[in-house]
Amino acid sequence: MEVVELSQQQSARMAELPEDYRVVGVDHRTPLVRKPSGQIMRIQQNGRLIVPTIEARRRLVTTASPASD
Repeated sequence: MEVVELSQQQSARMAELPEDYRVVGVDHRTPLVRKPSGQIMRIQQNGRLIVPTIEARRRLVTTASPASD
């Protein structure tokens, strides 16, 4: 996973998230987290949680898939 420098608002949001939320990726320097329900959310620069675009979710799946030999 790439290293991303978070804004102060993103850092504050990350600190507030319950323990069962998991960081699962990054899309254009924006962290993606998985809620306990399985839903993927983006943490915007201003700290708001939003549903990512379909393209961002596709990139996450493609990046997380193991490479074929």
